[in-house]
Amino acid sequence: MKELVPLDKGSLTPAQVQMLADVPPELEWLANITNEKKRRAYKIDVSEFSRFLRLQKPEEFRAVTRAHIIAWRETLEQRKLSAPTIRRKLSALSSLFEYLCERNAVAGNPVDGVKRPMANSN
Repeated sequence: MKELVPLDKGSLTPAQVQMLADVPPELEWLANITNEKKRRAYKIDVSEFSRFLRLQKPEEFRAVTRAHIIAWRETLEQRKLSAPTIRRKLSALSSLFEYLCERNAVAGNPVDGVKRPMANSN
C-alpha cells in the first residue's frame, strides 16, 4: 500500500504535516491495517458496501445506520455468499466504525448488534 505521504529524508516537511492532518479517518483506518491480505480484503468489502449505499465521500459513512447494515447483510445472503465471507465483510465494517467511534467521527457503531450468520449456515 502507498504511504499516506511520501517520506523523502526521514522527516516531514510542513506540507506533509498538513497533508497528514487532513487525512480522513476512514483512510487512516485502512492505512493502519498492517496485514496486506486483510487490508486488501477489507478495502474491497468497504468499497462494496459504499457502492451498495452509493456513498460518494468518506464523510458519508457518518450517516450509516444499523438498518443499512442489515439490508446489506440480507443482500449478501441473497447472493448466496458463504457465512465466513459475510462475517468477514461485517467485521470489516465493524472495524471501520469502531475506529470512527474512537476518533469521535461517529456516535456509535451501527454494526454492533447486527446478527452474523452461523459458521455452518449458507
